[in-house]
Amino acid sequence: MPVDLSGPIYVEYKRARKRAEEAERRSDLGEAAAAYHQAAELMRKYAQYGQDGGMRRQRIERAEALDKIAERMEQISTRVTPADGRSAPQPDAESGEDDYEAQVLALIQTTTVKWEDIGGLESTKAEIKSAYGLALARKPKGVQIEAARNLLLYGPPGTGKTLLAAAAAGGLEAVFFNVKVSSLLSKYFGESTRLISALYTVARRLSPAVIFLDEFESLTPPRGSGESGAERRIVSTLLAELDGLASKNDPSFVLTIGATNTPWLLDSAILSRFQRRVLVPLPDEAARLAILQIHLNRRGHQSEIPLEELTRRTAGYSGREIEQLCQSAVARMTGRLNPGLLDLVDKGQEAVRGYTIQIEPLGRQDFQAAFEQVRPQTSAESLRKYADWARKAEG
Repeated sequence: MPVDLSGPIYVEYKRARKRAEEAERRSDLGEAAAAYHQAAELMRKYAQYGQDGGMRRQRIERAEALDKIAERMEQISTRVTPADGRSAPQPDAESGEDDYEAQVLALIQTTTVKWEDIGGLESTKAEIKSAYGLALARKPKGVQIEAARNLLLYGPPGTGKTLLAAAAAGGLEAVFFNVKVSSLLSKYFGESTRLISALYTVARRLSPAVIFLDEFESLTPPRGSGESGAERRIVSTLLAELDGLASKNDPSFVLTIGATNTPWLLDSAILSRFQRRVLVPLPDEAARLAILQIHLNRRGHQSEIPLEELTRRTAGYSGREIEQLCQSAVARMTGRLNPGLLDLVDKGQEAVRGYTIQIEPLGRQDFQAAFEQVRPQTSAESLRKYADWARKAEG
């Protein structure tokens, strides 16, 4: 009976991918290309263990996509500008596509965020998991089931929208494209539309993938607000990609997660492309307790104030503000117990490395100072505005 080596091969594949992504972040395109080629070869071996022809074909296609990425990096590395060591954009007819895709590759991030790293938001997590599961699971013969591939997360700042997207990629072992909308906007005529097309082309090749578009409202100003022809082309290109017009009958899975703090600014045509629009609210009591446990207990800190009391006192705080509150309390405690640390820094690296930081349970004074420094920023009026928009949007 043949030995099943799919597990060890997949582990080696993940290691090669990680090396490639780390080298890419260092702009070491030569090393990145070699690691991507290695990952491609391992994926071909892994394809032999596919349960059916469709799965084997998908893995072979992924291997071919990785080889193409490596080849593009090898081509780009020969066009490095000696002055600064970075590849110069040369969007001519021969190399333009490579350059756009190279810019997109720089948006890939390795995420270690898991679902358990996010306190609360269980229904939102379930929405994302459902979309992924329905897309990748086998369908009964003769039955078509459409999974949501476009999710819009909206709500007050700091409520965990970015963390949710990172966890979606990390928890689902998908390639994560973390895209600030400003990075897609360009002063060069027509470049933004090419970058958007390249983004989805690369994501489909590396499927399964998660594209996170943060500050989404910046990309899609309301129609009729005096937008330029270039802005209309950006919207039209994005509409086509969200519709999946370029990927009909394509088995690849790309989940687009848009995030915005101001959903009422979004174009109605764009909104209609999102099968799920999910309000990410301020954390409730159970979520605040979970967030406090993540940032205190799971990081080795104890508190003289019961967490239940801190949970009550953080009503109205966002998840990010609770994290900042904990960091502030810890900073005050460590500063109090380690008064000589600044002097050690002046003595050099070795002196600092030989010192062990002193800690103790966080006291009431530590938290009182933190509460004075970190205050909730979301007003009751803002919360009503989100609720009103949600009712109108769903109505």
